[in-house]
Amino acid sequence: MQLKNDLWDFTLNFYQQPNVESSCLALQNQYGLSINRLIYACWCACRGLRQQVEEVDGPADQWQAEITHPLRQLRYKVRNKKTEHDMLDSCYQALRKAELACEQVELALLYQQSSRLESTDITEALLAENLDAYLHEIGIERSETLDRMLAPILEAAQKQINLV
Repeated sequence: MQLKNDLWDFTLNFYQQPNVESSCLALQNQYGLSINRLIYACWCACRGLRQQVEEVDGPADQWQAEITHPLRQLRYKVRNKKTEHDMLDSCYQALRKAELACEQVELALLYQQSSRLESTDITEALLAENLDAYLHEIGIERSETLDRMLAPILEAAQKQINLV
């Protein structure tokens, strides 16, 4: 497994684009969407890779469910407790760092998975297809509210596509 890869570099850059972080966090909190899977869908589109609907329950999704999500829940519990006990801040920061390391593993697993994807032309339509494939996988219907929340992510990805 290659922890440092093109997807990791893309993710670090992409997440810093205007309004992407807040949009990703809102989608995670309101719809339970995976930030890594949203960014993966964008990265795939920027590389001309068409996502498969049957990708769910792969190694990356298993890692997320078994490792990353439980660690995130623990971090949230410590975050809530640290409002009462300032001394828990170092514990909270360590959990944040561990969660980021777990997300890097998840992205490395997604990067490995991408080698099996079909190559096609890099287009904005592919971006929509990949996002729709992910939403379909997890049973989320498109809506006006969801589309509004996805807009900053789509805009940032479209800029990346136009740079390619």
